[in-house]
Amino acid sequence: MLSLGGYVAFNMPRTVTAAGVALLLGCVATHIYAVLSQPDRPAFFLVYVAAAVTGCGLIAVLLCLTRSPVAMQLSWVLGSAASVVIAGIVAGTRIVRLSALPAITGRWDVAAATLTLAFAGAFVALHATVLLGINVAYPRRQHWVD
Repeated sequence: MLSLGGYVAFNMPRTVTAAGVALLLGCVATHIYAVLSQPDRPAFFLVYVAAAVTGCGLIAVLLCLTRSPVAMQLSWVLGSAASVVIAGIVAGTRIVRLSALPAITGRWDVAAATLTLAFAGAFVALHATVLLGINVAYPRRQHWVD
């Protein structure tokens, strides 16, 4: 496991948590844009977007409002799980063309999909830095020892 020997660490818990919330809300925004930009939206796409928007939005609210360390850890884990699932679906639909969504599947040049992958990947990376102890998320703090 990467630990960096404790030499690299940041004590900005509110900033890290705010960044996590912003990344999840970025996923929400790109999904809303994707659904609004498609004239013929099949039912399965609407269900997926509703689940992604609801899930990411709810997790973002939990990250904002939760004060319990255990609930906060659960929120980060749920956010990472949602991000991995979303990134997997988006990457999968870049590889496999869906006949009901020809304009946004089977292609790598769709801006909303690229941004969604970036937001989801960045959230997982940010959570990894929290797990490694490089960053700390609210309500915890680094306990510096000099």
